[in-house]
Amino acid sequence: MEKNKIFLSHRHSDTQSDCHRIRETLEEEFGKDAVFLDIENLEPGIRFADAIEKALAESKVVLVAIGPDWFGAPDENGVKRLFQPKDWVHREVSAALSRPDTRVIPLLLKGASRPTSDQLPEDLQELADLQTFEISITRWKYDLGVLVEALAKLIPRKKKAEPEPTPHPRPVHVPKPPKSWWAKNYLWVLGIFVVLIVLMISSEDFQKGYQEGLNGTPATETDKLSQADINTLSEDNPAGTVTYENLESNNNNTAPPASQASFDYSGKWWIWEEGVRMGYIVINQDGFYFTFDYYFFNQKTGEGTGEYDGTYLYSTQFKIIGDPNNYGFTFGSNDGGISWVGQTFNNGIPATAEMRKD
Repeated sequence: MEKNKIFLSHRHSDTQSDCHRIRETLEEEFGKDAVFLDIENLEPGIRFADAIEKALAESKVVLVAIGPDWFGAPDENGVKRLFQPKDWVHREVSAALSRPDTRVIPLLLKGASRPTSDQLPEDLQELADLQTFEISITRWKYDLGVLVEALAKLIPRKKKAEPEPTPHPRPVHVPKPPKSWWAKNYLWVLGIFVVLIVLMISSEDFQKGYQEGLNGTPATETDKLSQADINTLSEDNPAGTVTYENLESNNNNTAPPASQASFDYSGKWWIWEEGVRMGYIVINQDGFYFTFDYYFFNQKTGEGTGEYDGTYLYSTQFKIIGDPNNYGFTFGSNDGGISWVGQTFNNGIPATAEMRKD
């Protein structure tokens, strides 16, 4: 039987969410069939013990995920689950250690420490002598990348699909559209127009009117107000104030003050990146500007500033402790700030994300 799989042993109440993320990365590198995570890979109607035994027999590497609660809760007699012979984590690790052709790697998560031999059941004490590998919260991508490279020396990577060649379309000859009537005859039309202008300028009436405009002519009788018109205007407005009052009234019509276009977006917001909850930010709002702190597993790992421009909420680039990459985010809301949809950025690479209150 070919041994070319990775077995991911974990306690559900301890490191389930972390192991789901690790499994996704390993499947991308080594293939979906190369990674065994018990609750994901069991077929209906198969005995759990038989499935575990079969998976261990096909696995070249067993990753033992150890978190703060790996030992499990004690029973009514005070015996922790790991020390109980029927505990599945105990049985998985014990079976893996008993196989000389299987590499067992203790995987420390969530800041857990390496267990010592006196803390372990007798048949698991060998685990304390094995070299551990830690995946830190603040260096998650980097540490996981190092683990993938180490596993690639033992497990073959899946073959990448070669991109299909791009077909080169044959050039299509597009006939020129026929010329319009205007395109064929515009020079004749312009010539006729110029001739008409010359004839009009050279006419006697045009020359006479042009000379009168240069010399100036007195106003005709029809341009003057008669005495009767003047008397009518005086009777309608004896004080002569109607025009002034109308102008003063128009000058008082000032524009209303601009309204504020801001709402409260401060507080604690969970960040969901491609369906996975990645931590949360606490926003301190100052009008359209804000500062924020980023938390991962209730540990502050970063901080930064940002701005709301009336449509989008976006941050400046910020760092996460222990991580050399640059991070950022931008979100927009269509429901008055109740929920936000947008993207997060890791060194300029975007990922679909949401920002939720709950």
